[in-house]
Amino acid sequence: MSFDTFNKDKDEIFKQNLKETIDPEPKKEDEIHSVISSILKSNDMKSEKRKSVTFSLTESQIKKIEEQAQKHGFKTKSKLLAYLIDQM
Repeated sequence: MSFDTFNKDKDEIFKQNLKETIDPEPKKEDEIHSVISSILKSNDMKSEKRKSVTFSLTESQIKKIEEQAQKHGFKTKSKLLAYLIDQM
């Protein structure tokens, strides 16, 4: 018999694991990946004249866009954003 049987920290870990097993909540990141993956069936872009646009994003948003663009095979984050807008 172990003395850690009635350890409060272990009890909390066990409760959390049990809760996640019984009522799993999808992680926000997993939801985002599934939505983007369903939208991004291919990254073929239509050939059309482009115009530069300026808007503001936070650094964390830019980082997320860069990661998704790289993950899904887009050469630039602009191409990813253009593709997403085209799908609307």
